[in-house]
Amino acid sequence: MKKITLLFLLTVNSVFSQLGSNVYLIEGMRILPNIEHDFNTYYNDLMYRAFSSLKDSLKYGFTDSKGKVVITPKYEYASDFYNGKSNIISNNIPGIVFSNSKHKLFPEYRLTFWYESDVGLAIKEDQSGFINIEGEVIIPFEYEDAFPFYKDYASIKKNGKWNYLNYRGEKVFNDSLVFSYRPIIDNKAIFMIDSIKVEKEKKITGKNGSRTFIEYGYGIEKIQLKEGLIDTDGNIVLHPLYDEISGYFHNGYMRIRNNGMTGIIDQNYKVIIPIMYEDISDIKDDLFLAKSKNKWGMINIKNQAVIPFEYDKIRHFNEGLAQVLIKSSIGYINKKNMKVIKPKFDFNALGDFSNRLALVKKNEKYGYINTVGEIVIPITYTAGLPFEKKYALVEKDSMSFRIDRKGEKIRGTTKPYIWLKRGKLQRFAEKDE
Repeated sequence: MKKITLLFLLTVNSVFSQLGSNVYLIEGMRILPNIEHDFNTYYNDLMYRAFSSLKDSLKYGFTDSKGKVVITPKYEYASDFYNGKSNIISNNIPGIVFSNSKHKLFPEYRLTFWYESDVGLAIKEDQSGFINIEGEVIIPFEYEDAFPFYKDYASIKKNGKWNYLNYRGEKVFNDSLVFSYRPIIDNKAIFMIDSIKVEKEKKITGKNGSRTFIEYGYGIEKIQLKEGLIDTDGNIVLHPLYDEISGYFHNGYMRIRNNGMTGIIDQNYKVIIPIMYEDISDIKDDLFLAKSKNKWGMINIKNQAVIPFEYDKIRHFNEGLAQVLIKSSIGYINKKNMKVIKPKFDFNALGDFSNRLALVKKNEKYGYINTVGEIVIPITYTAGLPFEKKYALVEKDSMSFRIDRKGEKIRGTTKPYIWLKRGKLQRFAEKDE
């Protein structure tokens, strides 16, 4: 069960493994502006179901864009489609279903999972390996833990150490470095110096307390390894100088952390935002969300405050308005920091404007307001999500369906549980009668 413990760390209170009304929580978290999160979402969900006794008495299937059922709801679990395949569980047996409704099960394995390619992760007798869509072994079952292939590489663990494999089953790096399960992104992996080498380098410290490789002190048994970046050719592109790095560049910038404080480096690995903030977001529209002295504001790439640090929470501008939290009340400001919509409702936490409408919540019901704060779709739904393009997903009278910007129900979309449409098919679930 080591894998389950790890996967719990990747989720937030296991919200990805809960259904019912939490479909809206799951999907809401997926549309948060957080890069590289989709890969783990449904893998965690599938893992939890495969290894636990969780039963939700649901059967999963798929409809087309008009709401016609094209894959009958008969599976105990089904993920969204990835590269033409959905990961399923049928009668406690893992497998895959294709868009033409044909499926293939793998009773010889405890779990299987496909993502971007036709090489899937499989678990057999608590050992991980990789198979093709026929179930044939491509990479032997010799790993104590592993994650599916993601952008040409898979994270694997053997003899207590993490590394990466390519599709040929070859190890990418030697064992002199320390890695975690985090994926390789843009052909770069987060690495740390091996603890033996750390001991040899322990004298490389600065007079002012800065440390090149480790946080080290005599009499302290726990060693804090520093993180850096190495490319898949073995070239160190960022020396291990930081307690933590995000490991990817988002619009040309990467988050770094030392001694509990956060900053930003650019693609030349130059610090452009000093490590002086309690927290900082990925960039959007040339602005970072930043936290200082327990208050949030916005800064530009010159580290100039654009929105003052006076909010308990803040989100990025969307359609010219940013959601802010002040003493448990949520409202919206414009780019001049003027409160365009003063706190009035108990707003839902994912209430960014989309198509000039924002989701609000009051007295445990959901509805939508326009950019001047007027209720334009009544607050009558038991659950809801922000608009995506022209439609929003809502729940009422124990049924989920899509509505348009006028609040009118889209025909053919009503099911007990439906997920946001991704690709040509839409996932749904019904009670197992």
